[in-house]
Amino acid sequence: MYLVRRAKNLYALKIGFDPLDHQSEVNALKTLSDSSTSFRGFLLEADNFVWDGHDYPFCVIRYIRGKSIREHLKQRGPDWLPLIGLHLLRKLTELHAQGFVFGDLKPENILVGDYGDVELIDFGGVTPKGRSVKQFTEVFDRGFWSGGSRTADEAYDLFAFAVLLLNEADRERKLSAFKSILPQNRNVESLLDMLRETPLLEPMEPVLRKALLGQYGSSKQAWADWRARMGTKLAAASGQGGPGALAENLLCGLAAAVRCHPVFLLAVRGLSAPGPLRGRNGWKGYG
Repeated sequence: MYLVRRAKNLYALKIGFDPLDHQSEVNALKTLSDSSTSFRGFLLEADNFVWDGHDYPFCVIRYIRGKSIREHLKQRGPDWLPLIGLHLLRKLTELHAQGFVFGDLKPENILVGDYGDVELIDFGGVTPKGRSVKQFTEVFDRGFWSGGSRTADEAYDLFAFAVLLLNEADRERKLSAFKSILPQNRNVESLLDMLRETPLLEPMEPVLRKALLGQYGSSKQAWADWRARMGTKLAAASGQGGPGALAENLLCGLAAAVRCHPVFLLAVRGLSAPGPLRGRNGWKGYG
């Protein structure tokens, strides 16, 4: 991945080393970019370039500036996690409506803006519904927990979403310990136990429980339930002698989400380049 510019505008350039996987990702990005969702215009160009006698396919996508969920919570406080979850569910709902599953949902593939807005990055694991998931990370994979198949459906992403929220709220890093446990000793009940022991997620526990148990038919319903739970939490916070920090944070985040169009939330993570790269249409890369 490289940071590139054309004129004064910054973008992200991704080079594909497996032509079939790269083309599959580009095809998904084309569909999403042509949709009327927040993904509209995400893909700017797809082409090939020659370097040292080798032909490399590449795509140019929106440049997204943001922080990891953990960094954002460290700076703003843990009360922002429900709002981040709300925005993440909205992105998944939009993606699912276009016939795709994200697949490899993990903290490294998510960036958070100043007001809790969320952007998904690295679409290499995006898979058409009904097929086998192309890419996954074990601890966020429902198959790893014997919670279901690796077939690309909305429930697969929702399971990963629930584990991801557990991971971000897990101050004792319990999840990482499960990587060394035998498969027969890993199950969804272990995750439900963690959920019951995580006070930060208590207001959203019913939604996360259903997601872990595969009880949602669609991400749209999970998103609606999450919004309803947030409304209850906000009302409770506001009723305790004034809005307080939690209510103010949620209100600021929701207001910002309305004001900011996703097209202007530009950025990318961890970009560097060994030297200048030039494409056919004026793209220039730099470290």
